[in-house]
Amino acid sequence: MVRFLIALSIFALFGICFGTACVGVSSPSDPGGAVLFTTLAQAAVPGQSGGEIRQVIRDAATWSQVWAGLQAGSSLPATPPAVDFNVDMVIVAAMATQPCVSQVTIRSIDRNGGGLRVDVLEEPPASNCKCITSQRPFHAVRLSRSAAAVQFTVTSRPRTC
Repeated sequence: MVRFLIALSIFALFGICFGTACVGVSSPSDPGGAVLFTTLAQAAVPGQSGGEIRQVIRDAATWSQVWAGLQAGSSLPATPPAVDFNVDMVIVAAMATQPCVSQVTIRSIDRNGGGLRVDVLEEPPASNCKCITSQRPFHAVRLSRSAAAVQFTVTSRPRTC
């Protein structure tokens, strides 16, 4: 009987943890909480020039246009990763062209009141880096479609060489 109660308690704890608190995602009606997202592409394209991007994409035509700019001159496929814009949207963060070894990462997306907050980490090259070729880093993610306003919060931390 004791083993049964222990097993039942562990199962119940696992169910609670797996179903809510441990996942860290609240329901769409909650005013706050983490938003699940999937990386579509994250790269630093050597030799590519371009400016900073912080963009929310809610349609296929815009996604194709943005992707064309992100993949230009790279080995990335010409066709953008598939997204069903009836249910999903894309968020892209890109740094302007960097001298070398750099990365941009969308670390998290949270519901913040009535909007979404995107936490971006930019890692430009440290001042002691000896660069050979420039590159343009970007990160594109897919998440559930939302009409909410999106705010980007950016942290910059130099990347060691």
